[in-house]
Amino acid sequence: MKNISDIKKGHDHNPLLFPKGFVWGTATSAHQVEGGNTNNDWCSWEQVKGHIANGDVSGSSTNHYELFDKDFDLAKKFGSNAHRLSIEWARLEPEEGKWDENEIEHYRKVFKALKKRRIKIMLTLNHFTLPMWVALKGGWTNKKNVARYQRFVERVIREYGNDIEWWITINEPVVYVTMSYIMGAWPPGKKSFLKAFKSFINLIRAHRSAYKTIHRVIGKNAKVGLANNIISLMSYGTDSWIDYAYVRIIDYIWNHAVYVFTKGYHDFLGVNYYFHQRIERKKGAWSNILVDVRHEKRERSDMGWEIYPHGIFEAVGHLKRYNLPIYITENGIAALNDDKRLRFIVGHLKELYHAIQSGIDIRGYFYWSLLDNFEWDKGFYPRFGIIGVDYATMKRAPRKSAYMFAEIAKRNGIEHKHLTYLGHKVGSHTEHVG
Repeated sequence: MKNISDIKKGHDHNPLLFPKGFVWGTATSAHQVEGGNTNNDWCSWEQVKGHIANGDVSGSSTNHYELFDKDFDLAKKFGSNAHRLSIEWARLEPEEGKWDENEIEHYRKVFKALKKRRIKIMLTLNHFTLPMWVALKGGWTNKKNVARYQRFVERVIREYGNDIEWWITINEPVVYVTMSYIMGAWPPGKKSFLKAFKSFINLIRAHRSAYKTIHRVIGKNAKVGLANNIISLMSYGTDSWIDYAYVRIIDYIWNHAVYVFTKGYHDFLGVNYYFHQRIERKKGAWSNILVDVRHEKRERSDMGWEIYPHGIFEAVGHLKRYNLPIYITENGIAALNDDKRLRFIVGHLKELYHAIQSGIDIRGYFYWSLLDNFEWDKGFYPRFGIIGVDYATMKRAPRKSAYMFAEIAKRNGIEHKHLTYLGHKVGSHTEHVG
């Protein structure tokens, strides 16, 4: 048995370094930060009382549409060498077949502003919103809209293709289908398993067609993927085959079905990680199996989501089978308490470091979000940004987490001082890391 002196000698305070060339970035989406989006399905949805918490409407949002230069200065200052953002289809094509040249030029300026700062671009082509004219034609339940989407994608490629390093065709297709057609909480607010199935299949078709179009126009070196929301799962009924089956079914539907249906149409896997789900099935029960972690007094975000860093290790571990590079395209926390955000970032990055050491090919990490923003049906109360926003004045206020993120990104690693947020003691060889 080792004595205390041996343990002390073996304790390592060296930084946890990430691979050379690792990508560090933040993420946003157009409707959530730009402001002034008046021609998509979400703008219409927000006008109906009860659809958005506190009666919020996106309105001016963070006014990123006008302030993008200043925001990209902040992104660069606080460590980003890449940025993920989306382009708003409804701005470019407000009516079918009619293109707005002023908006096309606007996004050209946005992309040039990032390139000027040597920030690489990951562009999301569809981040939940649809032009109103597409929505009125059935949205993703209408197969004909896949061709319309492909036409939009081709126009974007021809306008901006040389500026884009990575392409995200669709953001979180399973989340979209669930919220829009099963729960009915997002536009168009329908509850129909048939419509859910149709929209899922058409989103798959849209990804495939976009993948082929991007490679046809740009060439074989294009990097194309989609951003899939991955959850980690655990069951309290470890001795039950029924509970095991529940976990496997949920895991397949939520985490893997998209990849199964789009096999061969990915150059990388985009992973959005927020959720850890605990499952407990009462004897004889077949529903209401998700554990409410409030009863267990677990640490949660301001949106009630359990904070479980090890889940991101599990999530990427389950994707190793696909033998593709992985980018964490979203990972973040809604928290007014920035100390909680500090712990969140370090905890999740530490797990990614361990995942890389285990042989998983993780190429980059995008924190959600650069800015506080309009959080869909939850409105403005969730605060995700490492940069805070005063919505009355549009003043930006970097949080302590922004400075820490910059230190980690510029060092390309986690210093021991950052691990103190997880329980490491400065100047001590005693560790209490959860």
